[in-house]
Amino acid sequence: MKYNKAEIMRTAWQIRRKSGCGMSQALTTAWAAAKAEIDAMEQAGAYNGIRKAYRNDWQNYGKDRTYIGAKVYTNAWNLKRDIKAGYIDNQKGIFVAA
Repeated sequence: MKYNKAEIMRTAWQIRRKSGCGMSQALTTAWAAAKAEIDAMEQAGAYNGIRKAYRNDWQNYGKDRTYIGAKVYTNAWNLKRDIKAGYIDNQKGIFVAA
């Protein structure tokens, strides 16, 4: 599976700006998030239907997170399964698997 390296670098820079961690830790977290997203899509690939990966930014209660997952649809509107891969803690710059 090929990775979008430009997207990974953009994600790493966002993590670095938000958390203030080093670039090495930000890149490690961005790569872990990309791999988790691909794993979620491959797990979703076992089912027939339309697959969509998603990232959801969430900020509340003094926390800042980006949730990663994949959704599988039987057709254009019926959700069959929601696979959660985990989240990135943007303050600490770490990936937490689901």
